[in-house]
Amino acid sequence: MTDDQQVLGKFVWRDLVTPDIDQAIAFYSGLFGWTIKEADMGPMGTYKMIHTAGTEHGGFMQLDASKGAPPHWISYCTVPDVAAAVATAERLGGKTLVPPADIPGVGTFAMIADPNGAVISPFKPTTWAGEGITQPWPAGTFCWQELLALDPEGEGKFHSEVFGWKIAPQDMGPMGTYYLLKRDNGIDGGGMLQKPAGSPGPSAWIPYVAVENTNDSAARITELGGKIWVQPTDIPNVGRFAVASDPQGATFAILGAILGPSS
Repeated sequence: MTDDQQVLGKFVWRDLVTPDIDQAIAFYSGLFGWTIKEADMGPMGTYKMIHTAGTEHGGFMQLDASKGAPPHWISYCTVPDVAAAVATAERLGGKTLVPPADIPGVGTFAMIADPNGAVISPFKPTTWAGEGITQPWPAGTFCWQELLALDPEGEGKFHSEVFGWKIAPQDMGPMGTYYLLKRDNGIDGGGMLQKPAGSPGPSAWIPYVAVENTNDSAARITELGGKIWVQPTDIPNVGRFAVASDPQGATFAILGAILGPSS
């Protein structure tokens, strides 16, 4: 496969790192209708994958409590060379959490943190699959990736060099500046905004999942034991979103259509 066929700077997979995989599966399956497909990983055990809209989109990994990290989502973004991406991250002040490693038949990955602690995985697949699912996103599929950044300017430069994005600031009025992370083909790779003042913890990447009705899904989150941090809110010309955490504390967001005045 030639280089021009590689789909770069695209988020292609998400893993939930959690202390109780069965509880997490029950929560997200009840919320999004996900089913589980199991893969035998040999000495690594059985890997449980998220199956929806006819294919797999992510999976569940056991949290090692001894590492001191809370439950969290990890997102994988494509690069042409994982070792080079890691070297760039370290040169720019990032940290390598997991050095480049091969997953037989899948690809090569690593785990890095930017200078303000946002964790992400550079990933080079064994087989490039093209763009895959695009707008309109089927309900239950991952549809966006957003960086809550302590330092949008500095972190934008960091991730642009690692993943090849171009930063496109957008004036969102009272909501402030939103930074689109544009890939070389002009498609948005994700977004970034200033982390709210007083919010605890490091910078963080948050995955968004498409839903049919944001209000209904937000209510369902609380019914299933999760917590809503940002109530359903309209983004003009984009959709209606909410930010939540699952019962074990991992943060995620949902995105649906803007509702009519009578909804």
